[in-house]
Amino acid sequence: MTIQTNPNDTNSPSEMSNFFNNVLKRFILIYSVVATLFIAFLFYIYQEYNQNLETSLLNQEETFVSSTTQAIQKEMQIQLMVMQMNTKFKFLADFMEDDNQTTRQALQTHFSNLALTFYRYDQIRFIDLTGRERIRVNYKNNATYIVSEAELQNKSHSTYFKEGIKLAPGKVYVSPMELNVEYGKIEIPYKPVVRFVTPVVDNKGNKIGLIVLNYLATELLQNFRDQMELRIRGQGMLIDPQGYWISNHDRANEWGNSLDQVEQKFVDQYPEAWQAIQQNKQGILKTSQGIFRYKAIDPFSLDSIGSYEVEQKIKLTISEQSKENNNWKLVVFLPNETIQKESFFCSREGKIIIVFFFISLAVIIFLLLIISEEKRRQNNYDLFIKDELNDLYENSPCGYHSLDSKGRVLKMNQTELNWLGYTRKEVIGRSFTDFLTSKSTQVFEEFLKSLPLNKKIEGVVLEIQCKKGNTFFVSTSATSILEQGNFVIARTSAFNITDRIELENRLAYIANTDVLTEISNRRHFFTLANEKFASEEALSLLMLDIDHFKKVNDLYGHDAGDDVLKYIASILQQALPTKAILARLGGEEFAVLLSGLDAKKTLQLAEKICVKIAATPIVINPKLTINVTISIGTSQRDNHKDDIGDLLKRADITLYEAKTTGRNKAI
Repeated sequence: MTIQTNPNDTNSPSEMSNFFNNVLKRFILIYSVVATLFIAFLFYIYQEYNQNLETSLLNQEETFVSSTTQAIQKEMQIQLMVMQMNTKFKFLADFMEDDNQTTRQALQTHFSNLALTFYRYDQIRFIDLTGRERIRVNYKNNATYIVSEAELQNKSHSTYFKEGIKLAPGKVYVSPMELNVEYGKIEIPYKPVVRFVTPVVDNKGNKIGLIVLNYLATELLQNFRDQMELRIRGQGMLIDPQGYWISNHDRANEWGNSLDQVEQKFVDQYPEAWQAIQQNKQGILKTSQGIFRYKAIDPFSLDSIGSYEVEQKIKLTISEQSKENNNWKLVVFLPNETIQKESFFCSREGKIIIVFFFISLAVIIFLLLIISEEKRRQNNYDLFIKDELNDLYENSPCGYHSLDSKGRVLKMNQTELNWLGYTRKEVIGRSFTDFLTSKSTQVFEEFLKSLPLNKKIEGVVLEIQCKKGNTFFVSTSATSILEQGNFVIARTSAFNITDRIELENRLAYIANTDVLTEISNRRHFFTLANEKFASEEALSLLMLDIDHFKKVNDLYGHDAGDDVLKYIASILQQALPTKAILARLGGEEFAVLLSGLDAKKTLQLAEKICVKIAATPIVINPKLTINVTISIGTSQRDNHKDDIGDLLKRADITLYEAKTTGRNKAI
């Protein structure tokens, strides 16, 4: 600062002394007043800044809280769907009705396929009403192991059996998450498991046993820890209803509910916070140790993932005890040290600036600089908030777009543009139907038509077509905006649910397909056949049986027998008309439903199949080749009152005749 002196002033020593004395007096007076005001102002700013800083840090943790809740609920939803699917399989009732090699092997194969498909189940068991394990398949290192009968255990003493046996059909018991115990000892390395238990009933509705799925939670917890390390500045943890840690930044504190050497609970380390966290579903709590953001996970709720349609398909009901067992709390803890580390006022630079401001002789300049700095910082803060909100909109995990009353795109965020593969310029102004498949176009038009009446619509599933031609599914929700009573804008969110749709299709494939031969199974065959019999077209049936198949298994082993079954299925698929319905009914028995063929042409086709299979050697391995023959029984739809059962009975009779008159023939 340059001080310009008045040229009329004298430069005598006395005048200079008076000048500086006056300046000093004014300086002391002004400095005292300004310093007092500034201290009061600085304290207020400090309080506001700290509050804003804490809010900002907590807002950064909300993404972690939301994504973790959604991931856990989605994972539990999948387990309930798998549980429900398994209660419908006939293998269980067949096994309890007749425990033989065939029914036992069928159930073991089903459990093995289930474990290999989902790779989440450490154990899959069928336990009878006495608590004895009848079938058990273990999964480890990407392979399944069928437990021998000698190693099967009695689990009647276990809590999950006692709770499961009390359940009515359609109910599910879910155990607390705990470390797995085998033969009375905790398994090493530790295996955190959640057991899903539901009754199985026979055709008469009588309870015949329990299905128990040991869901291995190792991957779920590791994903939680990975997200905790990558995305949050605080300490993320999961605690069970008793206050024991399921996951903690200090791994030594985990599994106090299972390990005798771990006695510490959440309340021991955070006594001020425990009561509020235990009693409330969610909230923010500030204590002398720091700030806690907590939320009840409620893993069996589907409210965070927009799964209304899937929820309607899950008919199993979770028991109240199960909900109490798994009333987990997600807690994010921001210690005071973390908050202070982020605070400008607690930083070394901040302290230096504050001291400098107070010792500065240029109080007025200093005050102006502070005002200027505060304005600049406020402008930067406003710009930061604006950029953050824009970034949140543009890069949200879900898509957002706005449409006018005619369905034309007014605005679309970057996430949805990335999904579509278009630039913003290519999208704005175009009808949203340009990005839909033909099947979804009609759904969207009805959705747009009803939006002004309902004002808000949720859970509409649409299939989106990208620029490159690939498609994906979204669940959309929209809110209408009215001006003077007229619909002008629809603001819409879209969640990508392609994984959910693919899972549903995959489960349908598993339910309808014979896993070994990859053709239709018995249940699916009857479903397709009944649809055919609803028409009046000519229908005929082939029932095929591999001759002396037991000898193949006895001589070459069941693996060779499986190869023969797969090879026969492959030959049949090549030899049959494209509209034929081919299925494996069980064992070495196949069935084919044909349309548009009379009895003569049906028999001719069957004879050609016999000849082709007999003439085709089956290569098991370079050192082993097997030749097999088949016998075929045929039947024809005589009148429109016939059903699939009638044709099967008649074909079974002709098959028996072919078997008893020499085999390797069709009748």
